[in-house]
Amino acid sequence: MMKKKFANPREYAMQLSDKLQETETTGTNVAPYFEKLKAAIEAGTVADMPKVEFAEISAEFDDVVEVYAAVADTLDQMKAPVRLIGLHGAMQKTFRQYYEATKVMAGALNITDQTIDEAAFNQSEIDQDNLMEEFMKEARRAFQTVM
Repeated sequence: MMKKKFANPREYAMQLSDKLQETETTGTNVAPYFEKLKAAIEAGTVADMPKVEFAEISAEFDDVVEVYAAVADTLDQMKAPVRLIGLHGAMQKTFRQYYEATKVMAGALNITDQTIDEAAFNQSEIDQDNLMEEFMKEARRAFQTVM
C-alpha cells in the first residue's frame, strides 16, 4: 500500500500565499469597474451608460469569475500538511462559495437589455464580503499553524 503524500508546510504556505496574492490582485484590478457600476446603480443611470462601457464592465466581471474558478480549482488540488487538512477543507469550501457569489454578480448583468438584477447583485456583494472575510480568517489560521 502506498503512503499518501502530504504537503511540506513551507511549500503549502508558499502556494497558498501565491493564490491569495492572485485573488487580491484580481480584486484590485476589477474594483474600479465595480465602483463605476455601483455608482450607476445608486444614481439610477445604468441604462444611460454607454453600451461599450457596460459591456466592458461585464467582460471584466466575467474575467474575474474565470480567475476565481482557477484559484478554487487549484485550492482543490493542493495537498495540505497533515495538521491543516481540516482547515484546508474549510478554505476550499469557503473559496468555492466566494467564487459562486462572484458568478452570481457577473450573471446579474444583462448586456442585451443593459440592466442589472439588483437584488442578485446586492446579495452577491454581501455574500462576497462575508465569504472573503471568512476565507482570510481561515488563511491567517493556516499561516499561523505552519509558521
